[in-house]
Amino acid sequence: MTDFQAAIAEFAVRQAERDAREQIEIQHLKAVVIPPLRTAGIARVEVRFDGYGDSGAVEECICYDAANASVACPDAAVEPFRPEASEGNAQAEAQSLAAALESLGCLALERHHPGWELNDGAYGQLVIDVADASFTLDCSLRFTASEDHSTEL
Repeated sequence: MTDFQAAIAEFAVRQAERDAREQIEIQHLKAVVIPPLRTAGIARVEVRFDGYGDSGAVEECICYDAANASVACPDAAVEPFRPEASEGNAQAEAQSLAAALESLGCLALERHHPGWELNDGAYGQLVIDVADASFTLDCSLRFTASEDHSTEL
């Protein structure tokens, strides 16, 4: 195997490891955000994002009660993601629920729509139905198009 082939093979292994770790972190965040949302009487959460021109961010995180009224995000702490105690993060502090929701939105975007913030970008929301513990990522990708015509007269 040439050095180039070995480098490509090593890259593929590392990418698979990153993908697996991201999926585990997403599952962790999904599990830890639901209980405090339920406790606070939150029925639905919308984690809204927007990005273009090589920049993007979660713009806002809106919580709704059962009457569909917007309410403040609960001031609650959630268990931090600890992939391995050997990484020295066994003492990691809890993170806020708001930060966990933002992280979940960003991870979901990177996993399912990498590059969502590039060029014309994308916008949308991660919708969390708290009662069902369901998570739906709605992403609208922007693009510039052109239509060329050539007619010989």
